[in-house]
Amino acid sequence: MSKLSARVLASYSGVTIPMAAMGMPIAVYLPPFYSDGLGLSLVTVGTVFTLARIWDVVTDPVMGLVIDRFDSRWGRRKHWIALSIPILLVSVWAVFMPDPDAVSGGYLLFWMIALYVGYTMLAIAHQSWGAELTTTYDDRSRLFGWREIFVIGGMTAVLAIPALIELTGRDDQASKVASMGWFCLILFPLTVVPTLMFVPDTHQPPATSVRWREALALLVRNAILWRLLAADLTSGFGTGVAGAMYIFVASYVFLLPSHASIALLFYFLAGFLAMPLWLKLAYRVGKDTALKISLLYGSGVMFALVVLAEPGNVPVLWAFTILYGVAFGAAPTLLRSMMADLTDDDELRSGRKRSGLFFALLTTTNKLGAALAVGISFAILEKVVGFAPGPDNSQAALDGLLWVYVLGTGLGLLAAYVALIGYPLTRARHDEIRAELDRR
Repeated sequence: MSKLSARVLASYSGVTIPMAAMGMPIAVYLPPFYSDGLGLSLVTVGTVFTLARIWDVVTDPVMGLVIDRFDSRWGRRKHWIALSIPILLVSVWAVFMPDPDAVSGGYLLFWMIALYVGYTMLAIAHQSWGAELTTTYDDRSRLFGWREIFVIGGMTAVLAIPALIELTGRDDQASKVASMGWFCLILFPLTVVPTLMFVPDTHQPPATSVRWREALALLVRNAILWRLLAADLTSGFGTGVAGAMYIFVASYVFLLPSHASIALLFYFLAGFLAMPLWLKLAYRVGKDTALKISLLYGSGVMFALVVLAEPGNVPVLWAFTILYGVAFGAAPTLLRSMMADLTDDDELRSGRKRSGLFFALLTTTNKLGAALAVGISFAILEKVVGFAPGPDNSQAALDGLLWVYVLGTGLGLLAAYVALIGYPLTRARHDEIRAELDRR
């Protein structure tokens, strides 16, 4: 296949700006907003976010099978993306701009599940579409690298909004969360149009659809798939702990709440600027090796925080945030590119194109890792450590907050590294697979 043009890459990646802008507050701002700002307990918030994510364990694989099975006059993927946008618009309105008098655990659970249904439909269709746009080892890294650059750009842009609000002297959570919600409501319709207009889609004959029994057998037999899913789950857990607890650490361990939003902005900016370097490293040493380097780097920066963190230390907070941010985009990009390569291996073995199912599973583990991160870390903070948002925390509770943050993140990244030791689907092996598929 010919190298993808910049217009196709930008059109394909554009819709990830509001996707990322919606996902980042879910991980970082919404848990504290609903607990500290709207009065739900940490256990309630942690349980709701965990249950909503676990629901995706059922819906993601089902959605992947459905997306692979049902074609339309516009192609295999476009109609699913178009259908997802109205669901997301309504759900973002309810979650980001709730009526405080209507908020309860049930309200939050219902709308989070609705939001995740729309996100699942969009994310699976979009990522599996990417696996079919190009088939070469490095061009897939380029495609998913573009996608991740737009993702980080969306996160950076949406973070600039609460940072600007803070500069005006306002620091209330409701205004920050609502402003990020409006950003998503405006950008979803604007960015999906070029995606639907300028990115080529394909039609597949009905014979390529996936039978349910085959899909279940696939989960049991494919050892490489389990490696990627384990790496995605554990790295997602580590990143989820880091995201959900960063505001708490900045506010209560460093005692620098006014720096939190602006520092996060530079965290994503560092990830944005570092992304081309991770891609160059992947071109040189292979995707799995580059990914393992990023995981070791991220865990090393995290463990250093145990020694360096102290109240009021502005340089340490900023240096840690930026240095840890350098590794942010590597895992999502390279894992998705590696999963796209694995769909070729599966096609060679099975004779079927079922990238929707593969990326549905990857979306599931990503969400599950993030959900477990919030549920487990918040439960430990409240029930074991004795930490609660507010000024009345003992030094032991603050020390426990730091340890939960560091261990949850660092050990999650190291577990992902272990899952990838001896990863077999190298560039040379993928070239052999593509050559055989091309001969067919």
